[in-house]
Amino acid sequence: MESVMRAATALAFVLCLAPAAASAQQSCLVLNQIWSWRPADSSKRVLIVQDRIHRDFRVTLAGPCPNIDYNLRAGFESNGTSNLDCLRRGDLVVHRGYGVGNRCVVQSVEPYTAAMQKADEAAKQSQ
Repeated sequence: MESVMRAATALAFVLCLAPAAASAQQSCLVLNQIWSWRPADSSKRVLIVQDRIHRDFRVTLAGPCPNIDYNLRAGFESNGTSNLDCLRRGDLVVHRGYGVGNRCVVQSVEPYTAAMQKADEAAKQSQ
């Protein structure tokens, strides 16, 4: 009977953690899961980065990132200890533009929602 109670307690504990883990995973852009990226606008301060399961994230940079819109490749450097870490504030977007390398500091990373996409499209049309 005691082993059944332990198993039930362990199961209840795992079930309590599952929603928190799922929520954290949804808002995390894991470094080794980055699939593609593109500049969001002409300001050169915002990138839309997609992971391997096709979730989009808005990566806002601390300032303009020169020539980022002319590059096909960029790297993401983390201050973390593993490529399984999430991209976060203070990490870097590194790209090479016409012989000169640029290192642009990440200000924020957030899931790119449908509402954000709609607002960005409206802003582009009004320009």
